[in-house]
Amino acid sequence: MLYLHRSGGSDRLDGLARRGWWDRWHDWSIGLLLACQVSVLAVVVTGAWLALQQPDPTAMNAPENTVAVPGVNAFMPLAAAPYVIVALVVATGVHEFGHAIACRREAIPVRESGIALLFGVIPLAAYVLPGEALDDAPRRSKLRVFAAGVANNVLVAVLALAALFAPVTGSPTDAFMQYFGWAVSGGAPPTAGSIAALGAGTNLAFWTALLSANVGLMNALPVSILDGGRVLSLGLESIGRPRTARRRRLTVHATGIVALLAVVVAVVAPHLRG
Repeated sequence: MLYLHRSGGSDRLDGLARRGWWDRWHDWSIGLLLACQVSVLAVVVTGAWLALQQPDPTAMNAPENTVAVPGVNAFMPLAAAPYVIVALVVATGVHEFGHAIACRREAIPVRESGIALLFGVIPLAAYVLPGEALDDAPRRSKLRVFAAGVANNVLVAVLALAALFAPVTGSPTDAFMQYFGWAVSGGAPPTAGSIAALGAGTNLAFWTALLSANVGLMNALPVSILDGGRVLSLGLESIGRPRTARRRRLTVHATGIVALLAVVVAVVAPHLRG
């Protein structure tokens, strides 16, 4: 992995951060992240329960299909790799841009920002490292910083999904059935020809919507090292429940363990039953 990075922020970023409407968007972001957190927790718990009732594993439960690697994941053939890579860079880029712009809006320095290149060539993810001032920032500022990335992902996912309804692209149903429908209908995985038939615009919009939503929802999980866990911890602190910091940490850790166990059960339960 090769990391290309720069130290500090930029004048352009600071100029964008001066716009007052960011405050309203970042306040909305806090509520949006919490709504996503509740929703995704309900989804993974429901998925785990359904997996426990499932007699036989399917492609949806295959461990290799939980990894977003084209050519390994049956839902991501190599022909889809360019669209997956571009969509992943967009998803991580807008996520980290959300953190960066929120930091500068709250007068928190950005210590470092950059991009990770797989094998030194393939852009894989962007990242932002805030300065130590984030630890001492007011609670509301920290909530805005942690929530901004997830909200940006949700916004991009909605815009990309809307693009799939444009006359120049295929429908979201066509794209979904091409990539995932075969696992339900018993058909064959997508091929290079079937992917090409969808068109570049449809493929790019589909994967941008899907991966942006996944990056956002994954980060909304109430896991302590993710944005969702940090927002949950700060939220519990703001209402004073539980009363001690130690109990609040235990609450966040316990909720995160439940979420991660649910994800694991959703994948492996049918294999254990078999």
